[in-house]
Amino acid sequence: MKNELNTLKLANFFLLDSMKELLTYNPSMSQRDKDENLDQGVIDGFGHEWAAFDYAETETAEALDAQFAAYCAPLDLGQFNPATSVAGDFGAGSGRWSSRLALYFSLVYALEPSDGASSVLKRKFTGDPKVVVLQETVGVNSIPVASLDLAMSLGVLHHIPDTALAIKDVSRSIKPGGLFLCYLYYNLENKPTYYKLIFRGVNIVRRVISASPQKVRRLSATVIAALVYWPLARLSKVLSKLGRDTSNLPLHHYADMPFVMLANDALDRFGTSLEQRFSKAEITEMLRAADFDLSSLKFSEIEPFWTFTVNKKNTSSF
Repeated sequence: MKNELNTLKLANFFLLDSMKELLTYNPSMSQRDKDENLDQGVIDGFGHEWAAFDYAETETAEALDAQFAAYCAPLDLGQFNPATSVAGDFGAGSGRWSSRLALYFSLVYALEPSDGASSVLKRKFTGDPKVVVLQETVGVNSIPVASLDLAMSLGVLHHIPDTALAIKDVSRSIKPGGLFLCYLYYNLENKPTYYKLIFRGVNIVRRVISASPQKVRRLSATVIAALVYWPLARLSKVLSKLGRDTSNLPLHHYADMPFVMLANDALDRFGTSLEQRFSKAEITEMLRAADFDLSSLKFSEIEPFWTFTVNKKNTSSF
């Protein structure tokens, strides 16, 4: 009888332990393990970044609205039906763009692989039925195939090892005829030689800083924001008011941004080890391979470059 009781206790222990594993199972982790098109160090770095810059305060709202409007320059969000249309934000970060998308859609998938940023998203959108937070990757996620009226990825896919493959992964989730809004770092093809030389020097600094510990990266980015970003941004603002053309002045598009956004973008720029840049031609070829309708491709004429929209082909092979 004693042996039977011990056996029952042991069986009960394993049953309870198995139930605990089941209840705490995170499918996104197993899915993420299957996605080889990622850099875990980059993901973790962005997790730290968005935990620090969660944009929970309202003082940046106006500047964020202006930045979002610049990203959306190639499209009219009013074309979507807020009662039925569905969107996906691939690489949602702090949710600053997901929250703005939600005004135009019945449902927004906020896809974010990092632990730090996913925690921010879950806090921010708790109780909001229009935003579904998915801690999953671009390559492996639970967004239904051909379900999105709009897929958006702003400043994310150039931090993935194989950007062309990532674009194909996003494409699978878009409905035939649906829209893709994307921002990828440009290769400075429309800038003068001195601008490109400055960039080469800056890129060397980025490689050094991005290889440093997280605290060093953040401190370095804050110093750069204070000593480089802020002076150049404010100089650009003054020159613009004087009627001068500042389009070839580095960081001119930060003219009206508050310091917290400068510090955030400096960390984004200098704290990330994996960064790729593309020409219009290279982007066009990646979109061709991902089953998009190139006749609908539209590049934005305003910074940040390159921001573009393109429709998925109505008859898709994906």
